[in-house]
Amino acid sequence: MSYFCKKHITTKLSKISIVLPVISGIFIIAFLAYIGGAQNISEHINRDVADVAVVEDYNYLEAESEDAPIGIIKEYTFNVSETMGKDTYLAFYTVHQYAEVYVDNQLIYSMKPSGISFIKTIGSNWSMIPVYREDAGKEICVKIIPAYESFRNRHVEFLIGSRLDIFMNRLKKDWPQLILSALTICVGMAFVIIALYKRFNERDDEGLAALGLFSAMLGVWRLTDTRFTPFLAPDKPVLMFYISLSMMMIGIIPLIKSMEKRFNKKSRFILDCYCIAASVLCIVQLVLQLFCGVDFRETIVVTHALIGAGAVLVLANVFYDRAKNNCIHGDVLAKKGYIGYLILIIGVLADILTFYIIKTSSGLLFTLMAMLVYIILTGINMMFHYVEQERQLTESRISTMISQIKPHFIYNTLGSIEQLCEIQPEEAAKLVHNFAHYLRGNFSELDNYAPILLSKEIEHTRYYVSIEQVRFPDMKIKFDLKSSDFLIPALSVQPLVENSIKHGLMKLTKGGMVTVSSYETESDYCVEVSDNGAGFNTSVLVDEREHVGLRNIRGRVEAMCGGTLIVESKPGTGTKVTISIPKEARG
Repeated sequence: MSYFCKKHITTKLSKISIVLPVISGIFIIAFLAYIGGAQNISEHINRDVADVAVVEDYNYLEAESEDAPIGIIKEYTFNVSETMGKDTYLAFYTVHQYAEVYVDNQLIYSMKPSGISFIKTIGSNWSMIPVYREDAGKEICVKIIPAYESFRNRHVEFLIGSRLDIFMNRLKKDWPQLILSALTICVGMAFVIIALYKRFNERDDEGLAALGLFSAMLGVWRLTDTRFTPFLAPDKPVLMFYISLSMMMIGIIPLIKSMEKRFNKKSRFILDCYCIAASVLCIVQLVLQLFCGVDFRETIVVTHALIGAGAVLVLANVFYDRAKNNCIHGDVLAKKGYIGYLILIIGVLADILTFYIIKTSSGLLFTLMAMLVYIILTGINMMFHYVEQERQLTESRISTMISQIKPHFIYNTLGSIEQLCEIQPEEAAKLVHNFAHYLRGNFSELDNYAPILLSKEIEHTRYYVSIEQVRFPDMKIKFDLKSSDFLIPALSVQPLVENSIKHGLMKLTKGGMVTVSSYETESDYCVEVSDNGAGFNTSVLVDEREHVGLRNIRGRVEAMCGGTLIVESKPGTGTKVTISIPKEARG
Protein backbone atom coordinates (compact mmCIF):
# COMPACT_ATOMS: atom_id res chain seq x y z
CA MET A 1 0.00 0.00 0.00
CA SER A 2 1.44 3.38 -1.03
CA TYR A 3 2.34 6.07 1.47
CA PHE A 4 -0.41 8.42 0.23
CA CYS A 5 -3.02 5.62 0.37
CA LYS A 6 -2.06 4.77 3.95
CA LYS A 7 -2.09 8.45 4.89
CA HIS A 8 -5.52 8.87 3.28
CA ILE A 9 -6.93 5.93 5.27
CA THR A 10 -5.40 7.24 8.49
CA THR A 11 -6.81 10.74 7.87
CA LYS A 12 -10.27 9.37 7.10
CA LEU A 13 -10.19 7.19 10.21
CA SER A 14 -9.16 10.16 12.34
CA LYS A 15 -12.07 12.20 10.98
CA ILE A 16 -14.51 9.33 11.61
CA SER A 17 -13.20 9.01 15.18
CA ILE A 18 -14.22 12.65 15.70
CA VAL A 19 -17.49 12.73 13.73
CA LEU A 20 -18.91 9.51 15.16
CA PRO A 21 -18.50 10.56 18.82
CA VAL A 22 -20.13 13.88 17.96
CA ILE A 23 -23.08 12.03 16.40
CA SER A 24 -23.40 9.72 19.41
CA GLY A 25 -23.16 12.75 21.68
CA ILE A 26 -25.97 14.47 19.77
CA PHE A 27 -28.13 11.36 20.13
CA ILE A 28 -27.40 11.24 23.85
CA ILE A 29 -28.23 14.94 24.27
CA ALA A 30 -31.51 14.45 22.38
CA PHE A 31 -32.28 11.44 24.58
CA LEU A 32 -31.56 13.39 27.76
CA ALA A 33 -33.56 16.37 26.51
CA TYR A 34 -36.55 14.09 25.89
CA ILE A 35 -36.26 12.58 29.37
CA GLY A 36 -35.82 16.02 30.92
CA GLY A 37 -38.96 17.31 29.25
CA ALA A 38 -41.13 14.29 30.04
CA GLN A 39 -42.80 13.22 33.24
CA ASN A 40 -40.34 10.76 34.80
CA ILE A 41 -41.99 9.66 38.03
CA SER A 42 -45.39 9.56 39.57
CA GLU A 43 -45.17 10.78 43.15
CA HIS A 44 -48.24 11.12 45.31
CA ILE A 45 -48.44 12.53 48.81
CA ASN A 46 -51.61 13.67 50.56
CA ARG A 47 -50.21 15.07 53.79
CA ASP A 48 -49.20 18.53 54.85
CA VAL A 49 -46.27 19.22 57.16
CA ALA A 50 -47.19 18.76 60.84
CA ASP A 51 -45.67 17.67 64.14
CA VAL A 52 -44.24 14.16 63.82
CA ALA A 53 -42.74 11.43 65.95
CA VAL A 54 -39.45 9.57 65.75
CA VAL A 55 -39.42 6.01 64.36
CA GLU A 56 -36.63 3.72 65.60
CA ASP A 57 -37.28 0.01 64.90
CA TYR A 58 -38.64 -1.86 61.92
CA ASN A 59 -39.43 -5.43 60.86
CA TYR A 60 -38.39 -6.75 57.48
CA LEU A 61 -40.25 -9.11 55.14
CA GLU A 62 -39.59 -10.09 51.55
CA ALA A 63 -42.71 -11.01 49.60
CA GLU A 64 -43.18 -12.39 46.12
CA SER A 65 -45.21 -10.42 43.59
CA GLU A 66 -45.85 -11.12 39.91
CA ASP A 67 -46.37 -7.41 39.26
CA ALA A 68 -42.94 -6.40 40.57
CA PRO A 69 -40.12 -5.97 37.98
CA ILE A 70 -38.02 -8.79 39.47
CA GLY A 71 -40.88 -10.57 41.25
CA ILE A 72 -40.27 -9.41 44.85
CA ILE A 73 -41.36 -6.63 47.19
CA LYS A 74 -39.39 -5.77 50.33
CA GLU A 75 -41.56 -4.62 53.23
CA TYR A 76 -40.32 -2.61 56.23
CA THR A 77 -42.84 -2.24 59.09
CA PHE A 78 -42.61 -0.10 62.23
CA ASN A 79 -44.78 1.85 64.68
CA VAL A 80 -44.69 5.53 65.60
CA SER A 81 -44.77 5.46 69.37
CA GLU A 82 -43.03 8.57 70.73
CA THR A 83 -43.63 12.30 70.70
CA MET A 84 -42.17 14.11 67.73
CA GLY A 85 -41.27 17.74 67.15
CA LYS A 86 -42.44 19.99 64.37
CA ASP A 87 -41.24 19.50 60.79
CA THR A 88 -40.08 15.91 61.21
CA TYR A 89 -39.84 13.62 58.21
CA LEU A 90 -39.42 9.96 57.49
CA ALA A 91 -36.69 9.94 54.83
CA PHE A 92 -35.04 7.13 52.91
CA TYR A 93 -32.79 6.95 49.87
CA THR A 94 -33.60 4.54 47.06
CA VAL A 95 -31.47 3.52 44.07
CA HIS A 96 -33.38 2.00 41.14
CA GLN A 97 -36.16 1.07 43.53
CA TYR A 98 -39.82 2.06 43.58
CA ALA A 99 -41.40 2.95 46.91
CA GLU A 100 -44.79 2.92 48.60
CA VAL A 101 -45.59 4.06 52.17
CA TYR A 102 -48.72 2.96 54.07
CA VAL A 103 -50.11 4.14 57.43
CA ASP A 104 -52.51 1.55 58.86
CA ASN A 105 -52.82 0.03 55.36
CA GLN A 106 -53.70 3.42 53.84
CA LEU A 107 -51.42 4.46 51.00
CA ILE A 108 -49.99 7.93 51.76
CA TYR A 109 -46.99 8.00 49.41
CA SER A 110 -45.79 6.27 46.24
CA MET A 111 -42.95 6.77 43.78
CA LYS A 112 -42.75 4.85 40.49
CA PRO A 113 -41.91 5.42 36.79
CA SER A 114 -44.39 7.38 34.75
CA GLY A 115 -44.67 8.85 31.28
CA ILE A 116 -41.92 7.02 29.33
CA SER A 117 -42.51 3.40 28.33
CA PHE A 118 -38.86 2.45 27.76
CA ILE A 119 -37.70 3.67 31.20
CA LYS A 120 -37.57 1.01 33.92
CA THR A 121 -35.88 2.99 36.64
CA ILE A 122 -36.62 6.11 38.64
CA GLY A 123 -32.92 6.61 39.30
CA SER A 124 -31.75 7.61 42.73
CA ASN A 125 -33.97 9.75 44.92
CA TRP A 126 -34.86 10.76 48.45
CA SER A 127 -38.37 10.02 49.63
CA MET A 128 -39.40 12.63 52.20
CA ILE A 129 -42.70 11.87 53.99
CA PRO A 130 -44.00 14.02 56.87
CA VAL A 131 -45.64 12.06 59.69
CA TYR A 132 -48.28 13.51 62.07
CA ARG A 133 -48.47 13.51 65.84
CA GLU A 134 -51.68 11.48 65.60
CA ASP A 135 -49.73 8.73 63.81
CA ALA A 136 -48.34 7.65 67.20
CA GLY A 137 -49.12 3.96 67.66
CA LYS A 138 -50.08 3.44 64.04
CA GLU A 139 -48.32 0.90 61.86
CA ILE A 140 -46.23 2.31 59.01
CA CYS A 141 -45.27 -0.02 56.18
CA VAL A 142 -42.68 0.96 53.57
CA LYS A 143 -42.59 -1.22 50.46
CA ILE A 144 -39.40 -1.12 48.40
CA ILE A 145 -39.62 -2.63 44.90
CA PRO A 146 -36.24 -3.17 43.15
CA ALA A 147 -36.20 -2.39 39.41
CA TYR A 148 -33.22 -4.66 38.71
CA GLU A 149 -32.09 -8.01 40.03
CA SER A 150 -28.72 -6.53 41.00
CA PHE A 151 -30.54 -4.33 43.56
CA ARG A 152 -32.46 -7.15 45.24
CA ASN A 153 -30.32 -7.03 48.38
CA ARG A 154 -29.57 -3.33 48.48
CA HIS A 155 -29.92 -1.98 52.02
CA VAL A 156 -32.29 0.93 52.65
CA GLU A 157 -31.56 3.25 55.57
CA PHE A 158 -34.44 5.15 57.22
CA LEU A 159 -33.76 8.56 58.68
CA ILE A 160 -35.91 10.64 61.04
CA GLY A 161 -35.53 14.40 61.43
CA SER A 162 -36.39 17.76 59.99
CA ARG A 163 -35.93 18.38 56.29
CA LEU A 164 -33.03 20.73 56.98
CA ASP A 165 -31.33 18.23 59.30
CA ILE A 166 -31.51 15.49 56.68
CA PHE A 167 -30.28 17.90 54.00
CA MET A 168 -27.27 18.99 56.10
CA ASN A 169 -26.50 15.42 57.18
CA ARG A 170 -26.14 14.35 53.56
CA LEU A 171 -24.24 17.49 52.57
CA LYS A 172 -21.62 16.85 55.28
CA LYS A 173 -21.03 13.35 53.92
CA ASP A 174 -20.87 14.29 50.23
CA TRP A 175 -19.12 17.66 50.30
CA PRO A 176 -15.68 16.27 49.23
CA GLN A 177 -17.17 14.76 46.08
CA LEU A 178 -19.31 17.84 45.41
CA ILE A 179 -16.37 20.23 45.71
CA LEU A 180 -14.04 18.08 43.63
CA SER A 181 -16.72 17.65 40.98
CA ALA A 182 -17.38 21.39 40.80
CA LEU A 183 -13.62 22.05 40.62
CA THR A 184 -13.26 19.53 37.80
CA ILE A 185 -16.05 21.24 35.84
CA CYS A 186 -14.46 24.67 36.34
CA VAL A 187 -11.03 23.41 35.27
CA GLY A 188 -12.58 21.84 32.18
CA MET A 189 -14.40 25.03 31.23
CA ALA A 190 -11.20 27.05 31.70
CA PHE A 191 -9.26 24.72 29.41
CA VAL A 192 -11.99 24.82 26.75
CA ILE A 193 -11.94 28.64 26.82
CA ILE A 194 -8.13 28.66 26.49
CA ALA A 195 -8.35 26.14 23.62
CA LEU A 196 -10.94 28.30 21.84
CA TYR A 197 -8.63 31.29 22.25
CA LYS A 198 -5.82 29.32 20.63
CA ARG A 199 -8.14 28.24 17.81
CA PHE A 200 -9.24 31.85 17.36
CA ASN A 201 -5.59 32.73 16.83
CA GLU A 202 -5.36 29.83 14.37
CA ARG A 203 -3.16 27.67 16.57
CA ASP A 204 -3.44 23.95 17.16
CA ASP A 205 -4.73 23.44 20.72
CA GLU A 206 -2.89 20.06 20.91
CA GLY A 207 -5.88 18.33 22.48
CA LEU A 208 -6.56 20.95 25.18
CA ALA A 209 -10.20 21.38 24.08
CA ALA A 210 -10.79 17.63 24.25
CA LEU A 211 -9.12 17.50 27.66
CA GLY A 212 -11.31 20.36 28.89
CA LEU A 213 -14.44 18.67 27.55
CA PHE A 214 -13.47 15.44 29.28
CA SER A 215 -12.85 17.31 32.54
CA ALA A 216 -16.27 18.98 32.38
CA MET A 217 -17.99 15.67 31.57
CA LEU A 218 -16.14 13.94 34.40
CA GLY A 219 -17.26 16.64 36.82
CA VAL A 220 -20.88 16.38 35.68
CA TRP A 221 -20.75 12.59 36.02
CA ARG A 222 -19.47 12.70 39.59
CA LEU A 223 -21.68 15.65 40.55
CA THR A 224 -24.83 13.79 39.48
CA ASP A 225 -23.68 10.61 41.18
CA THR A 226 -23.94 11.67 44.82
CA ARG A 227 -26.72 11.03 47.34
CA PHE A 228 -26.97 14.76 47.86
CA THR A 229 -27.73 15.58 44.20
CA PRO A 230 -31.43 14.50 44.32
CA PHE A 231 -32.05 17.34 46.78
CA LEU A 232 -31.08 19.76 44.01
CA ALA A 233 -33.46 18.28 41.42
CA PRO A 234 -36.12 16.32 43.34
CA ASP A 235 -38.48 16.24 40.35
CA LYS A 236 -35.89 14.93 37.86
CA PRO A 237 -34.18 11.88 39.41
CA VAL A 238 -34.38 9.93 36.15
CA LEU A 239 -32.74 12.73 34.19
CA MET A 240 -29.94 12.99 36.78
CA PHE A 241 -29.34 9.25 36.54
CA TYR A 242 -29.15 9.19 32.75
CA ILE A 243 -26.92 12.28 32.66
CA SER A 244 -24.55 10.57 35.08
CA LEU A 245 -24.46 7.32 33.11
CA SER A 246 -24.22 9.06 29.73
CA MET A 247 -21.19 11.06 30.84
CA MET A 248 -19.51 7.84 31.89
CA MET A 249 -20.42 6.10 28.61
CA ILE A 250 -18.99 8.71 26.23
CA GLY A 251 -16.55 10.60 28.47
CA ILE A 252 -13.69 8.23 27.65
CA ILE A 253 -13.73 9.42 24.01
CA PRO A 254 -12.60 13.07 24.54
CA LEU A 255 -9.99 11.77 26.99
CA ILE A 256 -8.53 9.50 24.30
CA LYS A 257 -8.69 12.28 21.68
CA SER A 258 -6.84 14.64 24.02
CA MET A 259 -3.94 12.18 24.17
CA GLU A 260 -3.65 11.19 20.51
CA LYS A 261 -1.24 13.82 19.25
CA ARG A 262 1.39 12.75 21.74
CA PHE A 263 1.55 9.25 20.24
CA ASN A 264 3.02 7.96 16.99
CA LYS A 265 0.91 7.28 13.89
CA LYS A 266 0.40 3.59 14.60
CA SER A 267 -0.81 4.30 18.14
CA ARG A 268 -3.11 7.08 16.88
CA PHE A 269 -4.61 4.65 14.39
CA ILE A 270 -5.38 2.17 17.18
CA LEU A 271 -6.83 4.87 19.43
CA ASP A 272 -9.00 6.19 16.58
CA CYS A 273 -10.38 2.67 16.11
CA TYR A 274 -11.12 2.52 19.84
CA CYS A 275 -13.01 5.85 19.72
CA ILE A 276 -15.07 4.62 16.78
CA ALA A 277 -15.86 1.37 18.59
CA ALA A 278 -16.83 3.27 21.76
CA SER A 279 -19.14 5.55 19.76
CA VAL A 280 -20.79 2.60 18.01
CA LEU A 281 -21.28 0.87 21.36
CA CYS A 282 -22.87 4.03 22.78
CA ILE A 283 -25.31 4.18 19.85
CA VAL A 284 -26.11 0.47 20.22
CA GLN A 285 -26.83 0.95 23.94
CA LEU A 286 -29.13 3.84 23.09
CA VAL A 287 -30.99 1.76 20.47
CA LEU A 288 -31.38 -1.09 22.97
CA GLN A 289 -32.73 1.38 25.52
CA LEU A 290 -35.26 2.92 23.13
CA PHE A 291 -36.51 -0.14 21.27
CA CYS A 292 -35.63 -3.26 23.27
CA GLY A 293 -36.12 -2.11 26.84
CA VAL A 294 -32.53 -2.97 27.81
CA ASP A 295 -31.64 -0.17 30.18
CA PHE A 296 -28.30 1.65 30.32
CA ARG A 297 -27.92 0.33 33.85
CA GLU A 298 -28.27 -3.25 32.64
CA THR A 299 -25.39 -2.79 30.17
CA ILE A 300 -23.12 -0.99 32.62
CA VAL A 301 -20.79 -4.02 32.70
CA VAL A 302 -20.09 -3.44 28.99
CA THR A 303 -19.44 0.26 29.67
CA HIS A 304 -17.03 -0.57 32.49
CA ALA A 305 -15.29 -3.14 30.29
CA LEU A 306 -14.88 -0.53 27.55
CA ILE A 307 -13.42 2.01 30.00
CA GLY A 308 -11.07 -0.61 31.42
CA ALA A 309 -10.00 -1.62 27.91
CA GLY A 310 -9.35 2.04 27.09
CA ALA A 311 -7.18 2.44 30.17
CA VAL A 312 -5.17 -0.67 29.34
CA LEU A 313 -4.88 0.39 25.68
CA VAL A 314 -3.52 3.82 26.62
CA LEU A 315 -1.02 2.26 29.02
CA ALA A 316 0.11 -0.22 26.36
CA ASN A 317 0.60 2.55 23.82
CA VAL A 318 2.53 4.67 26.33
CA PHE A 319 5.05 1.89 26.94
CA TYR A 320 5.13 0.93 23.25
CA ASP A 321 5.92 4.49 22.17
CA ARG A 322 8.45 4.93 24.95
CA ALA A 323 10.27 1.73 23.97
CA LYS A 324 10.16 2.39 20.22
CA ASN A 325 10.64 6.12 19.99
CA ASN A 326 12.50 7.03 23.19
CA CYS A 327 9.95 9.33 24.84
CA ILE A 328 7.72 9.82 21.82
CA HIS A 329 9.84 11.92 19.48
CA GLY A 330 11.20 13.95 22.40
CA ASP A 331 7.88 15.72 23.00
CA VAL A 332 7.97 17.70 26.24
CA LEU A 333 4.45 16.64 27.17
CA ALA A 334 5.26 13.00 26.55
CA LYS A 335 8.38 13.12 28.71
CA LYS A 336 6.42 14.53 31.64
CA GLY A 337 3.23 12.56 31.06
CA TYR A 338 4.04 8.98 32.12
CA ILE A 339 3.39 9.50 35.83
CA GLY A 340 0.14 11.26 34.92
CA TYR A 341 -0.91 8.33 32.74
CA LEU A 342 -0.19 5.85 35.53
CA ILE A 343 -2.10 7.91 38.13
CA LEU A 344 -5.03 8.19 35.74
CA ILE A 345 -5.20 4.49 34.86
CA ILE A 346 -4.74 3.30 38.45
CA GLY A 347 -7.58 5.61 39.54
CA VAL A 348 -9.92 4.32 36.81
CA LEU A 349 -9.24 0.65 37.50
CA ALA A 350 -9.49 1.16 41.30
CA ASP A 351 -12.89 2.85 40.90
CA ILE A 352 -14.28 0.09 38.69
CA LEU A 353 -13.00 -2.64 41.01
CA THR A 354 -14.38 -0.95 44.12
CA PHE A 355 -17.75 -0.43 42.43
CA TYR A 356 -18.20 -4.19 42.07
CA ILE A 357 -17.19 -4.73 45.68
CA ILE A 358 -19.48 -2.17 47.38
CA LYS A 359 -22.12 -2.09 44.60
CA THR A 360 -22.23 1.71 44.26
CA SER A 361 -20.11 4.45 42.70
CA SER A 362 -21.40 7.20 45.00
CA GLY A 363 -18.60 8.41 47.24
CA LEU A 364 -15.85 6.75 45.20
CA LEU A 365 -13.18 9.38 44.64
CA PHE A 366 -10.29 7.35 43.20
CA THR A 367 -11.09 8.21 39.59
CA LEU A 368 -12.10 11.77 40.36
CA MET A 369 -8.93 12.61 42.28
CA ALA A 370 -6.64 10.73 39.90
CA MET A 371 -8.20 12.32 36.84
CA LEU A 372 -8.23 15.78 38.38
CA VAL A 373 -4.50 15.49 39.10
CA TYR A 374 -3.90 14.23 35.55
CA ILE A 375 -6.09 16.95 33.99
CA ILE A 376 -4.43 19.79 35.88
CA LEU A 377 -0.87 18.54 35.26
CA THR A 378 -1.51 17.83 31.59
CA GLY A 379 -3.41 21.06 31.01
CA ILE A 380 -0.67 23.14 32.64
CA ASN A 381 1.97 21.33 30.57
CA MET A 382 -0.05 22.06 27.43
CA MET A 383 -0.34 25.74 28.29
CA PHE A 384 3.38 26.05 29.11
CA HIS A 385 4.13 24.22 25.89
CA TYR A 386 1.91 26.73 24.08
CA VAL A 387 3.79 29.67 25.64
CA GLU A 388 7.12 28.08 24.71
CA GLN A 389 5.85 27.44 21.18
CA GLU A 390 4.77 31.08 20.86
CA ARG A 391 8.23 32.19 21.98
CA GLN A 392 9.91 29.91 19.46
CA LEU A 393 7.60 31.05 16.66
CA THR A 394 8.35 34.70 17.48
CA GLU A 395 12.09 33.99 17.43
CA SER A 396 11.62 32.09 14.17
CA ARG A 397 9.76 35.01 12.58
CA ILE A 398 12.46 37.48 13.63
CA SER A 399 15.23 35.12 12.52
CA THR A 400 13.55 34.54 9.16
CA MET A 401 12.98 38.24 8.60
CA ILE A 402 16.59 39.11 9.49
CA SER A 403 17.96 36.30 7.33
CA GLN A 404 16.04 37.69 4.33
CA ILE A 405 17.57 41.15 4.64
CA LYS A 406 21.02 40.30 3.26
CA PRO A 407 23.36 43.27 2.75
CA HIS A 408 24.84 41.84 -0.49
CA PHE A 409 21.38 41.32 -1.96
CA ILE A 410 20.37 44.88 -1.06
CA TYR A 411 23.64 46.35 -2.43
CA ASN A 412 23.34 44.36 -5.65
CA THR A 413 19.70 45.39 -6.10
CA LEU A 414 20.48 49.05 -5.49
CA GLY A 415 23.39 48.79 -7.93
CA SER A 416 21.09 47.36 -10.57
CA ILE A 417 18.64 50.20 -9.98
CA GLU A 418 21.43 52.73 -10.34
CA GLN A 419 22.51 51.28 -13.69
CA LEU A 420 18.95 51.04 -15.02
CA CYS A 421 18.26 54.67 -14.07
CA GLU A 422 20.71 55.79 -16.78
CA ILE A 423 19.79 53.42 -19.61
CA GLN A 424 16.25 52.14 -18.82
CA PRO A 425 14.44 54.47 -16.41
CA GLU A 426 11.13 52.64 -16.76
CA GLU A 427 12.74 49.32 -15.84
CA ALA A 428 14.44 51.03 -12.90
CA ALA A 429 11.09 52.31 -11.65
CA LYS A 430 9.62 48.81 -11.98
CA LEU A 431 12.56 47.34 -10.07
CA VAL A 432 12.16 49.94 -7.29
CA HIS A 433 8.46 49.05 -7.07
CA ASN A 434 9.19 45.31 -6.79
CA PHE A 435 12.04 45.85 -4.33
CA ALA A 436 9.82 48.01 -2.08
CA HIS A 437 7.10 45.33 -2.04
CA TYR A 438 9.72 42.65 -1.35
CA LEU A 439 11.02 44.56 1.69
CA ARG A 440 7.48 45.26 2.90
CA GLY A 441 6.70 41.56 2.75
CA ASN A 442 9.77 40.71 4.82
CA PHE A 443 9.10 43.34 7.49
CA SER A 444 5.41 42.43 7.76
CA GLU A 445 6.42 38.92 8.85
CA LEU A 446 7.03 40.37 12.32
CA ASP A 447 3.27 40.96 12.62
CA ASN A 448 2.14 37.70 10.98
CA TYR A 449 1.08 35.54 13.95
CA ALA A 450 -1.21 33.50 11.71
CA PRO A 451 -0.70 31.69 8.39
CA ILE A 452 -1.51 33.53 5.17
CA LEU A 453 -3.03 32.42 1.87
CA LEU A 454 -0.61 30.71 -0.49
CA SER A 455 -1.61 33.23 -3.17
CA LYS A 456 -0.24 36.05 -0.96
CA GLU A 457 3.00 34.15 -0.34
CA ILE A 458 3.36 33.52 -4.08
CA GLU A 459 2.87 37.23 -4.73
CA HIS A 460 5.81 38.00 -2.41
CA THR A 461 7.86 35.28 -4.13
CA ARG A 462 7.18 36.82 -7.55
CA TYR A 463 8.56 40.18 -6.33
CA TYR A 464 11.75 38.44 -5.24
CA VAL A 465 12.05 36.50 -8.50
CA SER A 466 11.56 39.63 -10.60
CA ILE A 467 14.52 41.25 -8.79
CA GLU A 468 16.81 38.26 -9.32
CA GLN A 469 15.89 37.94 -13.01
CA VAL A 470 17.18 41.48 -13.61
CA ARG A 471 20.63 40.27 -12.58
CA PHE A 472 20.35 36.79 -14.09
CA PRO A 473 18.14 37.02 -17.17
CA ASP A 474 19.00 33.48 -18.36
CA MET A 475 17.48 32.00 -15.20
CA LYS A 476 13.89 30.72 -15.60
CA ILE A 477 11.17 30.57 -12.93
CA LYS A 478 7.97 28.61 -13.59
CA PHE A 479 4.79 28.80 -11.49
CA ASP A 480 2.36 25.88 -11.82
CA LEU A 481 -0.37 26.61 -9.29
CA LYS A 482 -3.28 24.19 -9.38
CA SER A 483 -4.42 25.17 -5.88
CA SER A 484 -3.76 28.34 -3.90
CA ASP A 485 -6.75 28.80 -1.62
CA PHE A 486 -5.15 27.43 1.53
CA LEU A 487 -3.06 28.77 4.40
CA ILE A 488 0.69 28.55 4.83
CA PRO A 489 3.17 30.35 7.11
CA ALA A 490 4.46 33.62 5.66
CA LEU A 491 8.00 33.53 4.23
CA SER A 492 7.94 29.76 3.74
CA VAL A 493 7.98 29.48 -0.08
CA GLN A 494 10.11 32.52 -1.00
CA PRO A 495 13.14 31.39 1.09
CA LEU A 496 12.94 27.96 -0.59
CA VAL A 497 13.01 29.61 -4.03
CA GLU A 498 15.95 31.70 -2.87
CA ASN A 499 17.78 28.56 -1.73
CA SER A 500 17.15 26.92 -5.11
CA ILE A 501 18.63 29.93 -6.89
CA LYS A 502 21.56 30.45 -4.53
CA HIS A 503 22.57 26.82 -3.90
CA GLY A 504 21.22 25.20 -7.04
CA LEU A 505 21.24 27.39 -10.16
CA MET A 506 24.17 29.62 -9.15
CA LYS A 507 26.45 26.58 -9.27
CA LEU A 508 25.55 25.92 -12.92
CA THR A 509 27.56 27.49 -15.72
CA LYS A 510 24.42 29.12 -17.08
CA GLY A 511 20.63 28.99 -17.08
CA GLY A 512 18.62 26.60 -14.96
CA MET A 513 15.00 26.52 -13.90
CA VAL A 514 13.11 26.71 -10.62
CA THR A 515 9.54 25.39 -10.60
CA VAL A 516 7.02 26.39 -7.94
CA SER A 517 3.94 24.16 -8.03
CA SER A 518 0.94 23.61 -5.82
CA TYR A 519 -1.73 20.94 -5.82
CA GLU A 520 -3.98 19.03 -3.48
CA THR A 521 -4.49 15.38 -2.63
CA GLU A 522 -7.45 13.88 -0.79
CA SER A 523 -5.83 14.62 2.55
CA ASP A 524 -3.32 17.45 1.99
CA TYR A 525 -2.53 20.74 0.27
CA CYS A 526 0.99 20.59 -1.18
CA VAL A 527 3.58 23.12 -2.36
CA GLU A 528 6.73 22.01 -4.22
CA VAL A 529 9.81 24.05 -5.00
CA SER A 530 12.11 22.14 -7.36
CA ASP A 531 15.14 23.01 -9.45
CA ASN A 532 17.46 21.35 -11.96
CA GLY A 533 20.51 22.79 -10.27
CA ALA A 534 23.60 21.26 -8.72
CA GLY A 535 21.80 19.24 -6.03
CA PHE A 536 23.44 17.90 -2.87
CA ASN A 537 23.66 14.95 -0.52
CA THR A 538 20.72 15.25 1.92
CA SER A 539 22.74 13.62 4.72
CA VAL A 540 24.12 17.08 5.48
CA LEU A 541 20.64 18.05 6.72
CA VAL A 542 20.83 15.70 9.71
CA ASP A 543 22.21 18.49 11.85
CA GLU A 544 19.73 21.31 11.24
CA ARG A 545 21.60 23.60 13.59
CA GLU A 546 23.73 24.46 10.55
CA HIS A 547 20.62 25.00 8.40
CA VAL A 548 18.73 27.57 10.46
CA GLY A 549 16.54 28.82 7.61
CA LEU A 550 15.26 25.37 6.72
CA ARG A 551 14.77 24.53 10.40
CA ASN A 552 12.73 27.69 10.94
CA ILE A 553 10.48 26.98 7.97
CA ARG A 554 9.91 23.38 9.04
CA GLY A 555 9.22 24.44 12.64
CA ARG A 556 6.65 27.06 11.62
CA VAL A 557 4.93 24.71 9.15
CA GLU A 558 4.56 22.08 11.89
CA ALA A 559 3.52 24.46 14.67
CA MET A 560 1.19 26.74 12.71
CA CYS A 561 -0.38 24.29 10.24
CA GLY A 562 0.42 20.80 11.51
CA GLY A 563 2.26 20.19 8.24
CA THR A 564 5.51 18.61 7.11
CA LEU A 565 8.52 19.64 5.03
CA ILE A 566 10.45 17.02 3.05
CA VAL A 567 13.71 17.63 1.16
CA GLU A 568 14.77 15.38 -1.74
CA SER A 569 18.00 15.96 -3.66
CA LYS A 570 20.71 14.20 -5.65
CA PRO A 571 24.06 15.71 -6.65
CA GLY A 572 24.01 16.74 -10.30
CA THR A 573 20.24 16.25 -10.62
CA GLY A 574 18.55 18.96 -8.60
CA THR A 575 16.52 19.47 -5.44
CA LYS A 576 12.84 19.26 -4.54
CA VAL A 577 11.30 20.54 -1.31
CA THR A 578 7.69 19.58 -0.56
CA ILE A 579 5.48 21.25 2.05
CA SER A 580 2.30 19.29 2.94
CA ILE A 581 -0.53 20.93 4.91
CA PRO A 582 -3.29 18.59 6.20
CA LYS A 583 -6.72 19.68 4.99
CA GLU A 584 -8.14 19.12 8.47
CA ALA A 585 -5.82 21.90 9.70
CA ARG A 586 -7.22 24.42 7.24
CA GLY A 587 -8.19 27.68 8.97
